[in-house]
Amino acid sequence: MTRDRTTTLCEILDITDQGLHFSTDLLLSENDTVRIECQLDADCIMQCGLVITHAEPPRFGGRMTHLLPEHQQQLALFIQRLITSSMAGL
Repeated sequence: MTRDRTTTLCEILDITDQGLHFSTDLLLSENDTVRIECQLDADCIMQCGLVITHAEPPRFGGRMTHLLPEHQQQLALFIQRLITSSMAGL
C-alpha cells in the first residue's frame, strides 16, 4: 500500500469486486486515497486506487478506483475461485 511517498505492507481481511477491508499500521482517515498492489495468486498482481470509506485504526475499508479492466476481470475470476473452493469444502 502506498500513500503519498510512504509505502507499507497491509493485511487484506476481505475483498469484493468493489472494495476491500484491511489492516495496516499506516494512519489513514476517511476520504484518503491510497494505491494498493495485491498478489491474487502466483501469476496475478492487481493494482488499484482505494478511497478510504471506513477508518478504525488499525482496520480500514475502502472503495476501489482506477482498476484496469483486465485487473477487474482477474479479480472477478479470483473471487469466483474462492467461492467455488469454499463451497467444495462444505
